[in-house]
Amino acid sequence: MANVAARADGYIRTYSEMCHALDCVYLYKTLYDHNLQYLYPENGVAPQYVGEDDGYLLDTVYEAIFRLSDAVWPHYSEYHETHTIYFSHPALMEYYHLCRVYGRQRGIPLHDNPYMRSAKEFVRSRLGQDCFTCSYRLQTKINHQWSAGIVFVMWPEFTGHLALLVLMGQVFDFYKRELQQLKADIVENEGQLPQQQWKEAA
Repeated sequence: MANVAARADGYIRTYSEMCHALDCVYLYKTLYDHNLQYLYPENGVAPQYVGEDDGYLLDTVYEAIFRLSDAVWPHYSEYHETHTIYFSHPALMEYYHLCRVYGRQRGIPLHDNPYMRSAKEFVRSRLGQDCFTCSYRLQTKINHQWSAGIVFVMWPEFTGHLALLVLMGQVFDFYKRELQQLKADIVENEGQLPQQQWKEAA
């Protein structure tokens, strides 16, 4: 990985080359963390704009994106010409279930719950960047399995699939980490964790 995105003489000279090299390292680490490193190109170099000239790699990145989550539903709308992916994960479901438990313990409404706000802000910081070819929506309901998740919409001009892979990996890692702290706070206040029930209304 030492020579990713390097020039022919072996040196990275420009800012864009440095950013590209870092992107490649982040991509590989994300895949490695999810045991998906075998999907990475053998030469360790990923193109900056996936979807233009390297269709085979676009398929690979899509597969890696789908493997990040336990529940993924892709959909293509011919009318709007958009690709939509719905992501959910057991960590999200448990997180938002326990957010409600945390709120009841302390008499805090959902909109004032620090864990709800923290998750909303983190997802916004990763997926809510200025993007004219994509959008997202965070769902926090727990009224049925996989009802908590992220809806990500891509227009035909979207070329940020590698970035989406890395950012979604960071989002899921955030929920897994914060879930442990949320559990600790509930146990400290109540003494035990409640059974998971997805029958509550949001």
